[in-house]
Amino acid sequence: MRKIIFFMFCCAATPGAFAQKCLDINIVSLMGQLQPPASAASAYGNCQTTKNSDRQSVIVNYGTAYTNLDNMLKTNMQAFNGAAMAGMGATGPDPSQVQNAQALAAKMQSMTPDQQKAYAMQMAQNMQHSYTRSPAMAENPQIAKLVGQTQTIAATQLVPLDNEFAAKYRELIEKEVKEKAQVAQPNYAPCPGVDKIGLPSCGCINGIAGTYWGKIIAIDNRYIAQKNALLESYLPRIKALVGQIEDNIAKLHRGDDVSTQTYKRMLSSSQSTAFSAAFDTAAAIVEENQKTGSDDYVNKVNCDNQVYLLGCASGGK
Repeated sequence: MRKIIFFMFCCAATPGAFAQKCLDINIVSLMGQLQPPASAASAYGNCQTTKNSDRQSVIVNYGTAYTNLDNMLKTNMQAFNGAAMAGMGATGPDPSQVQNAQALAAKMQSMTPDQQKAYAMQMAQNMQHSYTRSPAMAENPQIAKLVGQTQTIAATQLVPLDNEFAAKYRELIEKEVKEKAQVAQPNYAPCPGVDKIGLPSCGCINGIAGTYWGKIIAIDNRYIAQKNALLESYLPRIKALVGQIEDNIAKLHRGDDVSTQTYKRMLSSSQSTAFSAAFDTAAAIVEENQKTGSDDYVNKVNCDNQVYLLGCASGGK
């Protein structure tokens, strides 16, 4: 499962990070790329495939939608991380800051969603109080209020919601893995040798293998449906919160209206947290459904074409 939120949330929680303008992106619009396949067959249908020298179907790539989503995530993660490193200075982050951020992430992962929400809320309040107490951090009160509200949405609503989403997704993954492990491995003993050197019939052994992969694909389809339903139940709520954050960022002209570096950092960290929560779990579901579904389905295709297992006698001769 792709982890976006770890570094981004650490940045959101680290006062020394981000001293620059928010990135010029529309996260809600980018979330339109979260289009999971409906089944293993449709996942395979999205793929570009070729035939190798043994006439086996081979997946070249997982399709345009998968590639575009993956490239978009990599590009924007690099942009956020590059901006964070630039904000920390040319020499990079203080090692003690990194250690503190890692300790914070570990602490958050050990908490329940309710505990995470309460802790994040307290942390955000503490940070805002420390900012407002310092004369050097004076900011227009209305702008400071809007930036604070934006960070509060990110830290106390969006992050806990994605953590809850991720926990339910992990539960489905664990159940799927256990169910697949219970499927008996193919037994080729019923296929006796049919040629002069004792090779079994390709139709027989590939048929048995095909039955196995058919059972695996049936499990894939059940869990693809469950994961998609989970995605559909959380995506509107995540999108609504991300939209609120982006609206506030737009009102502040991506930070141009913010005078102090401290509040610029707060606004930028809210944007990075919004991106993380938008794609951390949701993109993992989309990509995992596409990859696992098509990887399993291509095995069934090769079984049906009697080329999944090659140590056999074609035509039973």
